[in-house]
Amino acid sequence: MSTEPLELEEVKEVIKRHSMLKNGDGVVAAVSGGCDSSVLLHILWRLSTEMDLKILCAHINHNLRGEESDRDEAFVRALCKKYGIEIRALSANVAEYAGEHGLSTEEAGRKLRYEFFEHCAGELGENAKIATAHSLSDCAETYIFNTARGAALSGICGIPPVRGKIIRPLIEFSREQIEGYAFEHGVEYVTDSTNLTDEYTRNKIRHGVIPVMRDINPGFEKAFLRLSKNLAETRDFIDSQAAELLEKAKTETGFDGEIIAKAHPALKNRAAAMILESFGFAFDYERTLRLGERFGGKDFKEELSKDEYLVQKNGIVLKEKKQKTLPEIEETIFGEGETRLSAEKTAKIEVLSYKAFENSYKINNYVLKDTFDFDKIQGKAVIRSRREGDKADIHGGTKTLKKLFIEEKIPAEKRNSVAVIADDEGVLWVEGLGSAKRARTSKETVKVAAIKIRHEIKEF
Repeated sequence: MSTEPLELEEVKEVIKRHSMLKNGDGVVAAVSGGCDSSVLLHILWRLSTEMDLKILCAHINHNLRGEESDRDEAFVRALCKKYGIEIRALSANVAEYAGEHGLSTEEAGRKLRYEFFEHCAGELGENAKIATAHSLSDCAETYIFNTARGAALSGICGIPPVRGKIIRPLIEFSREQIEGYAFEHGVEYVTDSTNLTDEYTRNKIRHGVIPVMRDINPGFEKAFLRLSKNLAETRDFIDSQAAELLEKAKTETGFDGEIIAKAHPALKNRAAAMILESFGFAFDYERTLRLGERFGGKDFKEELSKDEYLVQKNGIVLKEKKQKTLPEIEETIFGEGETRLSAEKTAKIEVLSYKAFENSYKINNYVLKDTFDFDKIQGKAVIRSRREGDKADIHGGTKTLKKLFIEEKIPAEKRNSVAVIADDEGVLWVEGLGSAKRARTSKETVKVAAIKIRHEIKEF
């Protein structure tokens, strides 16, 4: 890899090749004050006249390094004053934000940075760009880090030159080339003291792994640039094929899992990731692999957020919102009359002679499964929700209510609201399923307990 300082014409060629900027664009320069970002600001300043660029500098004081953080902010302000560039600086308590949102300091800093950059871009208009100073050396470090973590293809392709409105004009130049430009053009910068330690994983890679790679191949960065371009081309090809696959599998409500299942594993897994992404879910290697293997098989439901599932129903893969879990039924002594089970549901209970029941059945359409033999009650009877360990022989032998609810396809969120009548010996009757074998009515029945459930529909 050439260690000659980068030249402005080389940066212009990268900008043109990746369509990063056009004449008259507004661009937010993300500047920390370090060498890379200070060089980026200098280059954009030189290009501003030639390309009629409107530049706005964005700096974040993370307040993580005490006086050093304040020093960096003061330096960037002075640099902008020197170039006649407007600056927007944000003082953020990153440590506090990380704690409040359950993030690492690094994740919190990144989130706050890009939210601030977006805000600054809004000042320059809808089509404004955000320029960051990521270099080829950053790409190589990210590649090694993601490879060590076992990342998928998309994770080892390096940092893209363009992603949406974010552009990276220095992405094809090594840190040494950028430092050479700074020396040649007298660009001042400050050094983050944490970059000199091995406290962070990236620094361990920078100080320990990269030098070994250069010992093996002095042109490591140049070789990595070729590799990253090849990987990106492979990723783009697989993405295009996976997109075609999803287009074929698309239905009115989701995607045909069987069509996806027949594809090559590479396409199937990438399609799984693209489905998750399209539905707004995070994806990782384990999740996409697991889903890819389930497409086209038995229907499934996978929880992907607190509010939504990814499901396969009748072979169709789609997003499904979770239903609100209905409240449990408060335990009430079983007896004649009307019992309120919930805000929307009541149970009307009658105890009739068998003869009276037969007459009522014809008139009121009681269904047989909504009855049981009243004289079979042992001890005290109550009406309530199911409980752990509840069992009954309703059909097909004694089973737990949990298993019966699954067999009857009663949604999990509705199971707490199913009325259960039980006595000292256990379950007598279950709403929608009927009575336990021991309490069923017969010709010998003297008294019949008849239950009618009424659902109230709220008017809005």
